[in-house]
Amino acid sequence: MQKVDKTQPTTDLLCCVESVEESAESAESGCTKDALSHDTHSHSTSSHSTSYCDGTTTLFTPDPQPKEPSLQSQYRSSCLHTAEIEDWFTAADRYGFIKETRTLTNKQVEKEVERAAKWATMATHKTTQQQDMYYTFLWTRKFVNRVYKGIPDCWRRDAWYYMCTEQLQTAAQDTVLRTTYTNLLQSPSEHERQIDLDIPRTMGDHIMFRQRYGSGQRSLFNMLRAFSNYDPQVGYCQGMTNIAATILMYYEEEKAFLVLVHMFLRDPLHDLYRPGFPMLLESFFIQEGLLEYYLPKLYRHLNALGVGSDLYATRWYITLFTGGILPCQTLLRVWDIYFLCGFDIFYVVAVVLLKTMQDQLIKGEFEDCMQLLGTAVVVKDDDLLIATVRRLYDKIQRHGIFASLKQHYKTQRLETW
Repeated sequence: MQKVDKTQPTTDLLCCVESVEESAESAESGCTKDALSHDTHSHSTSSHSTSYCDGTTTLFTPDPQPKEPSLQSQYRSSCLHTAEIEDWFTAADRYGFIKETRTLTNKQVEKEVERAAKWATMATHKTTQQQDMYYTFLWTRKFVNRVYKGIPDCWRRDAWYYMCTEQLQTAAQDTVLRTTYTNLLQSPSEHERQIDLDIPRTMGDHIMFRQRYGSGQRSLFNMLRAFSNYDPQVGYCQGMTNIAATILMYYEEEKAFLVLVHMFLRDPLHDLYRPGFPMLLESFFIQEGLLEYYLPKLYRHLNALGVGSDLYATRWYITLFTGGILPCQTLLRVWDIYFLCGFDIFYVVAVVLLKTMQDQLIKGEFEDCMQLLGTAVVVKDDDLLIATVRRLYDKIQRHGIFASLKQHYKTQRLETW
């Protein structure tokens, strides 16, 4: 196996190359086959008649129309011109998005190279009994500090996996999960039609997911269809497409499915999506409680307008802040600390984001507030945002506010019942 120098900053474009080029390599042959198939169908289905000298006519009926191709077959066949793919790569930023994001300055590039080298000294190769190879780290204060500073992009894949498997403690389940995934792909899903409808709306400005029925969309379709069968009570929820797509930016299809399952098992996200959305309702309660305590003026203003968390924060939590809510580089920093701290960190992120919008929100009426809260959040300084989130999160943890709010919510629910 060729070793990769992880002291150099890499981009997600490298993660996308193989899946996008796969479509390019098969483009010519795929288009030719489609053309031949179309030509064959046009001849086999055309009806014609023959007239005889006695005046009779024999009508030759066409062959039955071919069945509509299944979704799986559509995702297996697609074609794209290589020149178009090259244009995408030329226009894409370091994460693979076509629309421009903030570019790194020379100083930031040097800083990322320096941080990548430090991460390399922290990492240790580990091989399991199943011959799976991972990187492991010592969960020390130094490790925590470096996650908060931002995981170098070339280390995100390994660091995220290490954290979401609870320091590789649950990684042993992967062997069974791989077999499960293979079996799940053979089974149809009652949700696959809705999944197929949502995929074109998912990260269409990313080179992995621009091509209809291309390899990136195929991986996304397979992953979500399999998961809908893996957790039938959850099935499929629209917010999951952007979560899965973000994971696929760093992992191949099968490994992305494993990471998604580990996320559901750890946090547990099952209650966020199952019928009734109990974890989502709890999230609204916790956010309102934190807002009242830390931003009382904004809380009173929004409450007077009737702008509750349920009106704007649903898409924040149901998508884990993906789907264009935050700029990509900010989202990745937020996900770094999500994998470190768990789902509770999202409550703090929500409060800090509201604080950045506080002046505008307090001046606005209902429509103004809803419009501002429904658009992408502008974050000027990622380091400042994450540092603020860390200070508030540590303070909330020290005072046991999360536990208190959760207990209060459970008590309130019991009284309601």
